[in-house]
Amino acid sequence: MQVYENLLKINNLRGHTNDECVKSYDVDLRAILIEIDDKHYVIPGSSIKGIIRRNMKILGCNTSLLGSEFGEEGKPSKIIVGWGYVDNAKKEVRYGIKINKELGIVESGALYSYEVIPSKLDVKFQVRPIVNLTQNEKECLRNAILLMKYSTIGWGGSRGLGIIEEVKLDNALLS
Repeated sequence: MQVYENLLKINNLRGHTNDECVKSYDVDLRAILIEIDDKHYVIPGSSIKGIIRRNMKILGCNTSLLGSEFGEEGKPSKIIVGWGYVDNAKKEVRYGIKINKELGIVESGALYSYEVIPSKLDVKFQVRPIVNLTQNEKECLRNAILLMKYSTIGWGGSRGLGIIEEVKLDNALLS
């Protein structure tokens, strides 16, 4: 089976995690950054697949190639969407202030910290078909991935974090 290697150019990524292994938090909201060999995994494949599913619905495509959704009768997916990874990444701590929505003011203890992976990142991810896709399924998948441009991924989209600025598809998926 053909594996499609795709690329997302993302600005200031922040994927959220609560790591139960870390007991002494130096920040309130940690960012996902899993280092294995020469890859730094930053976005779960399920998050990427969720955006693909949303975009397929927007395009009016049949989402059955992605398998069942929560609450539906279980149907297996025809594709596996791998974790998004970068070659090198460093985290940075930033700060925010929680505003009381009813009063519109800052309360005592409202300062919080969060981690981001700053700068423009080239996030690579693989789409691996488990069975052969029809031409229509392949076209829908291609268009749904292309529609990711200007979407946000991860936490903090309203703060300008995780904006997908460019999408590059595997040449085999373009044909």
